[in-house]
Amino acid sequence: MVRSSIRAAWPTALVLALSTATTVAQAQPDRDDYEGEDDATDTEAAEDEAAQPSSDSGEAEWSDSEFDAEDEADELEIEWSGRVQSDLRFRVDKQSVGSWVDYRELPVGIDRNENLLGLRFKAQFGDVAAVADLDLVLYGYSQDIEGIGDLSRREKVDPYRFEAHRLYVEIKDLFVPGFDLRMGQQLILWGVGDQFNPTNNLNADDLEDVLLFGEQQGNFMVRADYWLDDDWSVTGVLVPIFKPALLPRSGQLALAMPDRIPIVDEYVRHRLHTELGAARVLAGHPTVVRDVSIELPETTLENMQLSYRIGGTIGEQDVGLSYYRGRTDFPIAKRNVNTQDSTPACNPDDPSDCIEGTIDTAVTLHYPEMHVYGFNMAGELPTDKIADFLSAIGYRLEVALIVPQRAEMEIVMGDIDIMGYQIPAGEYDYNGRDDGIGQRPAVVEATPFAKWTVGLDYTFTENLYANVQWVHGLADEYGAGDWITEGYAVRAGGIVEDDVAIVTCALVDVDGRQCAVETLRSRIADYLVTGIDLRVLQQKLLLRLFTIFDLSGVWMVRYDPAVGQRVKEFHGPFSDEGFGAVIYPEVSYNFGNGLDLGVGALVQLGKEHGKFGDPAAGGSLAWARTRFNF
Repeated sequence: MVRSSIRAAWPTALVLALSTATTVAQAQPDRDDYEGEDDATDTEAAEDEAAQPSSDSGEAEWSDSEFDAEDEADELEIEWSGRVQSDLRFRVDKQSVGSWVDYRELPVGIDRNENLLGLRFKAQFGDVAAVADLDLVLYGYSQDIEGIGDLSRREKVDPYRFEAHRLYVEIKDLFVPGFDLRMGQQLILWGVGDQFNPTNNLNADDLEDVLLFGEQQGNFMVRADYWLDDDWSVTGVLVPIFKPALLPRSGQLALAMPDRIPIVDEYVRHRLHTELGAARVLAGHPTVVRDVSIELPETTLENMQLSYRIGGTIGEQDVGLSYYRGRTDFPIAKRNVNTQDSTPACNPDDPSDCIEGTIDTAVTLHYPEMHVYGFNMAGELPTDKIADFLSAIGYRLEVALIVPQRAEMEIVMGDIDIMGYQIPAGEYDYNGRDDGIGQRPAVVEATPFAKWTVGLDYTFTENLYANVQWVHGLADEYGAGDWITEGYAVRAGGIVEDDVAIVTCALVDVDGRQCAVETLRSRIADYLVTGIDLRVLQQKLLLRLFTIFDLSGVWMVRYDPAVGQRVKEFHGPFSDEGFGAVIYPEVSYNFGNGLDLGVGALVQLGKEHGKFGDPAAGGSLAWARTRFNF
């Protein structure tokens, strides 16, 4: 059984990844240790037997001792624990995007200044238990102070929040032996991968803290388990209301990158690059994202999420099959409304840098449906039987086959005038010069795609532990497109630096194929994740180094007049343009009695069009932490 796992923490560009480790429960425990920390109650046969009345005459003649036995059997048991933690983080390099028209930045300085009180409480009364896992977080800085009146409001000057990870009631052996029911705020984590879990879809991702990648949000669920025996169980879960992913604060920088057009259809995408580029270069109207609205699914019976799973043990290997019907928890573009603002403006720092107006874009995002078929397997490879000096190597395999709903984008244009060329108000003409406006272009096709995590871990000695994983697809990567099925995400876009060509493409040919310039990346990328833990000084000092390397590279695509077609130039994962990596060193010391002090850094490397060099990933951080467990 796999018992060693690493708690990961990866940054994201609307998600990313790097890891911080702790030990978690084995992949498929038996019923008496069900879900590790989530275990709420245990069946206690001795207490049940003591609670039964006895009488020689066949009638229930209760004695004082029998009442005492019943009271003892139903005695309330309470367990609790807690922690106090303080985090101080510094951003060591400025992250910025956009020009003076739509400039956004994350400055160098203090990024986080938080204090946390975490409490876990469990009350058990026979086969019934209640569990609460709550955090109180003090932000450590004032928020939204707009006037003197806000200085009288404590929630503005000293803001805080509560996080309810778990808050539920569970009943074991309800109606029949082996049937358990749990209702309330829950975390259901079926994936065996080390914090890269494509089969964990019941709980929305929690990426608000970039050092805690792999965290998920609690949500209200109804869960039923039926245990076929001590090892095998069948589970069904109902999630009444959808909850979206929490995104990192750095994600707002993506709003200043409208060139990352998410449309699959190349013809429409190239035209948009060219037309918006022509408006900027020739008419002095850059495109600016002015508004982003979120469209959550309605709270109807049809929109409830469902999941089923059967899991157990075969030859000491933990296996599980699962099915999920719900939605992706990362938002997908649904509608773009573009209007023209012809108000001239100049750069306040450079009066000669002026524009004639802007093309203002209002974006609507939504959460399309998907079906996920999952397989998990974990255990140990018997390398200890090959040689006495070897210990068993742990392995984990997690695969998700995702069948997405086709998601289309509606593009609506206001009355736009580019150097006398009129774009009429109404829905965009996707067909160009052909009859009719055509079908709305897809942002995500209905083509199935796969994500997976394959990992090995090995304990060399009691002081040295190593972990390596092949991760195919991070949490925010969605849609068909990898080395199996062709499909790309636009990481940067623009047009050629030729005014005549731009006029021809945008206004004469109505075809951007010869003018659009793009940097593309696979929609589902591959990553190599490695980690080493070294414990010294009687295991009190922990030295940790984790890395993640982007293995996918990028394609630079443009029109080549010499060959009369668009050409793709590949830049591999270890080239200057294609390289991307995260390095996470940490040093911590356990003083005993629950006290732990740690320092570390999160270093992100790569170009702005890459996964980790992207400004929306948040840049590099240095951090310090104190923690006291009790």
